[in-house]
Amino acid sequence: MISKDYFGEGKNIEFKREIPKRHEKFLKDIIAFSNCTGGKIILGIEDNTNIVYGIGDRNPFKLSDDISNMVSDACKNEEEKNEIRDVTIEKLEDWGLLCKVGKDLYPTHAFMLMTDNRVRYAKIQCALFKGRTRDIFIDRKEYTGPIYSQIDDAYRFVLNYIKLGVEIDGVFRNDRYELPIDAIREMIANAVVHRSYLDDSTIQVSIYDNRIEVMSPGMLYGGMDLETAKHGKSRCRNAAIAEAFYYMHIIEAWGTGLPRIINQCKKYGLPEPEFEELGDGFKVTIFRKVSNASEKEVNIMFDQYIPLLEKENVTETFIFNIHQVFEQCGVDMPFGQKKVMQWLDCSKSKATNIMNAMKTAKIIEKVNGLGAGRYKFIEL
Repeated sequence: MISKDYFGEGKNIEFKREIPKRHEKFLKDIIAFSNCTGGKIILGIEDNTNIVYGIGDRNPFKLSDDISNMVSDACKNEEEKNEIRDVTIEKLEDWGLLCKVGKDLYPTHAFMLMTDNRVRYAKIQCALFKGRTRDIFIDRKEYTGPIYSQIDDAYRFVLNYIKLGVEIDGVFRNDRYELPIDAIREMIANAVVHRSYLDDSTIQVSIYDNRIEVMSPGMLYGGMDLETAKHGKSRCRNAAIAEAFYYMHIIEAWGTGLPRIINQCKKYGLPEPEFEELGDGFKVTIFRKVSNASEKEVNIMFDQYIPLLEKENVTETFIFNIHQVFEQCGVDMPFGQKKVMQWLDCSKSKATNIMNAMKTAKIIEKVNGLGAGRYKFIEL
């Protein structure tokens, strides 16, 4: 048994034996602490008896990462939820989201997909793979629900796993991703709009070391050929969804998607993206820049830390994140939790867990004389 006083006198402390299957209350407690005076939720201790049960054989790093993702998904900005403007019944009928039979209105299949989507295959599967093949997963997520919200979820997944650098323009500092993020969003939105909802396959977003692929069910619609589509001609399979997405500013005018993806990649100095009809599906691929000599040297140096991290059961996702940190600072630049939050664009709790993982694996050491909480990678 253990007392709550052990964790700090006068602090808001709550014990949880485990995360409940219906975790709404658990998330509400976390958000309430965050919005008020702060507090701690301790997992593995029963609240009524104060008996310590622990977390069993669960990996603490993975558990922490899962909780961070759970909280992030729950904290939707109210402005984001209200982005969809109110529309009239007549407008919904005009788009084809509602249909009239006699005097009665009925929801169409498109309306179902845009609201209470329960179609088991109308979802997006996202995966980060190790290397250039589909052999080893580093991370994967599956997004369901209204199809417009799936686009945002998949887009954020990709942003988590591409590099964010800095460009200096005179006195201004500009953050710049390694890939054109507008093109990434366009790829995903196009897949949702143009896919075949008669096909029981899912949209798949795959991230590799050298490319990102978006594969969607259904070939080009209405006898359209690739060259014509690349020049802006479009025939829309799902006109009702396209009308709603245009109104919501998710897509621009029909037929502009592929040309915009091509132009965005050209501006970034990337190879022209590939568009392929494969079997009964359509695949769009944009290519990442090939690592130069200095980047390859950084990768070789980081590879020395991987056995130490794996020895401590650090997850593949955290190893990937730590690699991102190493790319920013190398072995010479001291850093702390705030820098990790900035480089990874992550929450304070996730940055703390990543710092703890590096300390546990003993791949970083404290730097004295620069203030509290400053570390740097050890030289091996």
